[in-house]
Amino acid sequence: MAFIRQVGEFSPQESLMYSYWITVLQLLQIGISWEAIKEFTEDEVTLIMGVSNALEQREADQQAQSMAASNTALNTRI
Repeated sequence: MAFIRQVGEFSPQESLMYSYWITVLQLLQIGISWEAIKEFTEDEVTLIMGVSNALEQREADQQAQSMAASNTALNTRI
């Protein structure tokens, strides 16, 4: 299998195909139907992925802030 080989050994075609299917899988995980994915333009995919990644980053930032606040509260009790 090509994806098991080292990165430098990927052909341009393999890299493109791998990138395509990773993107499709990410869109499916978000909850977008296969029929809709097939109709998207490249710009639409870029927009959807960008918004999805921004939302994930926002959630991670909120969790980090919450954890930091919890740690601060614990440290002030000690």
